[in-house]
Amino acid sequence: MMNSSLKVKIIGIMALFMCCLVALLSYISISATLQRGETRLHEYQETLYKQKTDNMKNLVEAVSSTTNSMSEAEAKNFVRNARYGSDGYFLVINSSGNVVVHIDPLLEGKELSAVRDANNNAFLLKLLEQCRDKGEGNVEYMWMKPGAAKAEAKSSYGKSIGKWNWIVITGIYLDDVEAAVQKEENLIHQEIWSTVQRYLLISALALLLIVALATFFINRYITQPLAGAITKVNNYAAKMEDTVTTQASFSLELSSSVSEISATMEEFSSSAVLIANHSQGVADSAAQTLQRTREGVAEVEGLMGKMKEIYNDNQVNIQEIVALGHKSNEVSKIMEFINNIASQTRLIAFNAALEAASAGEAGKRFGVVALEIRRLADSVMESTKEIEGKITEIVAAVSRQVVASEKNTKGIEEGMAYSERTVSIIYDIENAADQTTDAVSQIVLSIQQQQTAGEQVLTALRQIKQGTNENTTMIQQTKTISKELSDLAEELEQVVKRGSETAARKGTDA
Repeated sequence: MMNSSLKVKIIGIMALFMCCLVALLSYISISATLQRGETRLHEYQETLYKQKTDNMKNLVEAVSSTTNSMSEAEAKNFVRNARYGSDGYFLVINSSGNVVVHIDPLLEGKELSAVRDANNNAFLLKLLEQCRDKGEGNVEYMWMKPGAAKAEAKSSYGKSIGKWNWIVITGIYLDDVEAAVQKEENLIHQEIWSTVQRYLLISALALLLIVALATFFINRYITQPLAGAITKVNNYAAKMEDTVTTQASFSLELSSSVSEISATMEEFSSSAVLIANHSQGVADSAAQTLQRTREGVAEVEGLMGKMKEIYNDNQVNIQEIVALGHKSNEVSKIMEFINNIASQTRLIAFNAALEAASAGEAGKRFGVVALEIRRLADSVMESTKEIEGKITEIVAAVSRQVVASEKNTKGIEEGMAYSERTVSIIYDIENAADQTTDAVSQIVLSIQQQQTAGEQVLTALRQIKQGTNENTTMIQQTKTISKELSDLAEELEQVVKRGSETAARKGTDA
């Protein structure tokens, strides 16, 4: 029997190979997941930054359009007092490199090189260069946020308005962007960890499966066949020796049996007629079986047609679900358009409020109307956000439905494959039934021929006696061969035993 140490070594090598393979595949998958996560995080951050920049552009455009109809003094006062949000304000620099308007009066009139952020960077000079080249610009810097203990990241957008060589600027803090990006990064890390856990579990299960399969195949195809071969040789040698002894006595009895066989052959001829009659009934049954098998083929082919119809209907459903997803995306675009209109309306209301404020007592009523319009625009923007959330849920549901439909499609395809295999099996049965019918017909014909052959057997029996004498000589030769075969089996058993002992000693030394 095969030594257990050798089996352990074979299983260990296979397990090590599979572990390396699974580790490589896991590394590739996790690396791809990390890369996708970094790309996703970068795109998400860029989207948030773009939204911030677009808001600043809209605000600067609103202030620029408002000041076009004012004198320079009125425009300065308007920009100095303009506010939005909890900490939003505007400032103005000129193309000469000086601060014209600022929320801090002490900075007005100063050179831009004197205005520096927490990292001592003259960020306004950089913004001025961008506006000179492209008419607008955007910079990021560190600035002390009111109420904060340390400087925080801030982004400012500026645009040249031409009049008085002004560049109108506003800025927005980016702390909420950093928080959102950090939240998204934590979510990505959770997804990566989930992926790692799944691959570790798959690796463990794969290793257990490989060990079990290796043990099974080693026992079945190596250990058991080798032991069986030795046992078979020994048994065959013993049986062969018994057969030789039996043949010796059989040769003595063969001569007396010839006369008995002759009498039996006469009875055989009469029995052959009865067998021929029964064989005809078997032939009829085989023909009925063939007919029923063909009917079964027709039924299964009909089933295949129904399976194909279900598969086609399922494909139509998937296409309709995908179309629904596209329509949901189109609705999202429409809601984005509505949201932009609401944002513009809010800015217009803001400008109107600013105009009303500058108009004094005469613009109070108009200011109230502008305030209500602005609130209405805010309400519309909140509603569109809620609708966008619902649409996102619909798109997610559509995606899940597509996945479920694809699973159904896979199940239908498997059903069709099983049906096709069933048809193939039934075709095989039909062929076998057809062959059986032909075989039965041949049997009937053969039985008729056996009557004629019986007479020939009687002639052959006379020749058996002569062959008996020759068989006696061959029995002696067979006995000699049987003895040699038995000796060979014993030598093979010793070789296997020595091999197992050698493997055991090597396993102990290892």
